[in-house]
Amino acid sequence: MYKSKIFYIKVSGDYAMWTSAHSKTSGDRTTYQVPTKEALRGIADACYFKPTFINRIDEVKVINQIKTETMGARTLLNKGGNDLNNYSYLRDVCYLVKFHFEWNLDREDLVNDRNIKKHEAIMERSLKRGGRRDVFLGTRECYGFVEKIDKVEYEQAKSFYEGQNLSFGIMFSEFIYPTKPGKKLISCFTDTTMNDGVIKFKDSKDCEIKNTLDTYSFKYPDEIKSVDKEYEEYENFEEGGL
Repeated sequence: MYKSKIFYIKVSGDYAMWTSAHSKTSGDRTTYQVPTKEALRGIADACYFKPTFINRIDEVKVINQIKTETMGARTLLNKGGNDLNNYSYLRDVCYLVKFHFEWNLDREDLVNDRNIKKHEAIMERSLKRGGRRDVFLGTRECYGFVEKIDKVEYEQAKSFYEGQNLSFGIMFSEFIYPTKPGKKLISCFTDTTMNDGVIKFKDSKDCEIKNTLDTYSFKYPDEIKSVDKEYEEYENFEEGGL
């Protein structure tokens, strides 16, 4: 499978909540100590995504010390009244993310849109602008910022956890999305470790635990704008000096 060049970004924010799977069924919300592969893919998608390709997260470097803060939130009950729930957040987060993209081989109808040079160029320009859509660090109240960096900056950046090997136990990693109607959505969990501040993500096929969820509401996507058209619009936008 063809892989794009490697991209590097810095993701930061005042707060983040990478909601742990076990707390999603209760009123209280707790956060994983580190971001999941699925959450980071969502951030990469917010920078640039098309059905033609799939963004793949390779690894993340945790720069700042992991610090949590608990806040109380009043939520409305179905039968009236309200309840006080506790939400735990991460504070002052900063991550360096390494990723690439690969062609979506399930979309043979988009084979003519596989122009690697133009997709890479659009990704580069989108990252320089901080992405194409708003970035949230787990939840909408946790706004994030994206900054393009290069390989040297990534490799030379120091993590608070240099010289340490940490285990976070079994964590949710990512979803395997169905490609046809009637197929199931699969959630993948894996033993997650961090060495010298770096988490190297496993491929979904290598995750130790997989859960089959309810039938996914699959729908065939609408016609997309071609990469040639998008690239032309970027060129015109920059030439106009807007």
